[in-house]
Amino acid sequence: MYYHLLCTKAQDKAYIAHTSDSLIRQVVRYYRRRKDPKHLPEALYYAGRVYRDLGDAPQALEFFQRATETAKGSTNHKLLSLAYSQMGMIFLYEDIYDKAPEMFRKAYHYNTLAKDSAGMVYRLRDIGRSFSTLKQADSAIYYYKKADELAESIGNLHLRSVVNSELSGYYTELERYEEAYEAIQITLLQPRNRNLFPFYSNLAYYYEHNNQLDSATYYYSQLLLADNYIYKQEGYKGLYRIARTKRETEKAFAFLDQYLAYTDSVQDMNQAEAVSKANSLYNYQLNQEENRKLKRKSFKEKRLNIFLGAVSAFLLVLFIAYREYHKRKEQAKHIHLEKFKKIQEEQYKSSKAQIKKNEQEIKILEASLQEAIASKDELRQSLLKAQKEFIEKSNEHIEAKQRVEEQNRINLKSTNIYKKFQRAASKEEENARENKIEDADWQELSLVINNTCCQFTQRLHELHPMKDIEVKVCLLIKIGLSPQQIATITIRSKQAITSIRKRLYKKVFNEEGSTEQWDSFIHNL
Repeated sequence: MYYHLLCTKAQDKAYIAHTSDSLIRQVVRYYRRRKDPKHLPEALYYAGRVYRDLGDAPQALEFFQRATETAKGSTNHKLLSLAYSQMGMIFLYEDIYDKAPEMFRKAYHYNTLAKDSAGMVYRLRDIGRSFSTLKQADSAIYYYKKADELAESIGNLHLRSVVNSELSGYYTELERYEEAYEAIQITLLQPRNRNLFPFYSNLAYYYEHNNQLDSATYYYSQLLLADNYIYKQEGYKGLYRIARTKRETEKAFAFLDQYLAYTDSVQDMNQAEAVSKANSLYNYQLNQEENRKLKRKSFKEKRLNIFLGAVSAFLLVLFIAYREYHKRKEQAKHIHLEKFKKIQEEQYKSSKAQIKKNEQEIKILEASLQEAIASKDELRQSLLKAQKEFIEKSNEHIEAKQRVEEQNRINLKSTNIYKKFQRAASKEEENARENKIEDADWQELSLVINNTCCQFTQRLHELHPMKDIEVKVCLLIKIGLSPQQIATITIRSKQAITSIRKRLYKKVFNEEGSTEQWDSFIHNL
């Protein structure tokens, strides 16, 4: 059995595809029965390699997983790195991209423990590749560069060439051509004896997009020599684009015909591959069905209990979360209403309605005072006089405050910043450049209105957090501009300004309202 394991291992190392699983199954059974801690993880790993060659990704993934579980705690760090790396590759092949980076990170960890510098370079490259499939360019480039730096630090030009060949293609895909060129130059430092076609593909794409069409034509032509239909398809597609650019109609149609022919072949290959994946998954499911039935019978009750417990816990957590959410929402609503009531009360206390109400109370007090005088109740007379004087003083205070506010409004209209905004809203073309509104103008207008209207913007934010454009609209309402004028200054449509005003009313009052209601509220705030 050890001899069979060595033969399987040698075949794998020599890139000879495995065509049967009968031998490796015997090996795995043998070492499993013996509970051999040294050879069982290795046998499981190569079983995974066999099934990967056979196109059975689910079986391969299961054996790689078993290999990592069996080898945990051992010092065979290299085997663990290989197993995790293979799992990452399978996830990429099966389009399960989000799980791949984790597998490659674990592989890199065990490469580090094994002090395998070359393996570390490959794993960093694999992490970069997996992030490129996830469209996370910054992370992908970071790991590619880390791989290149490590290869350079150990003086391995071949590894630098491998990493930069892939990195140059990724840069070209991102249309970052200067960086792609630098990566290509590093790749050219190492002569390449095999697997040239990915490199030709990168160079062709780079030269085409940098308008070096002769060089691009040469490398696209090289792709036609590949045995792989995908490279031929890419070669003819590139040659077709170049011929079309050069207005070489006959060549363009000839290349297009070949491209379409190979596109059909590639689609057939992809379809066959998809069918193969589906068949391998189906076969794997059939093989596992019997085991699942046996396990289901013995663990059915236990799983049901766990499920019910989990559901109960989930529902409890959901209920608590909902209750907390509802409670917080109610608290926020209550705080908001309290702030709003406070502002309303302050406004009312300074309003003409308050003065009128106070005057009515004064009349009532005067009538009561006459009764107290008639009844010669001196104590009550003193109390009523004091109340009357207090309310009269309150009215005087309100009237004084209103005069101050009126004067402030007059002063506001005399400020340069007020006049500038009024001119900017008038659409006078000859003054357009002179009256252009800058950020500093908005700050000055906000400062002037805050001084005039008792921290106007702060009160707005206390009512509800507002965006910059919403605050600007409120400032312009405050200085008496019309919706059309506000639209002109903020460079928005009149409909957009209407929408903002309605939205603000709903935010603050928690109900639908008209734009006129919001404008009235802002004027009185």
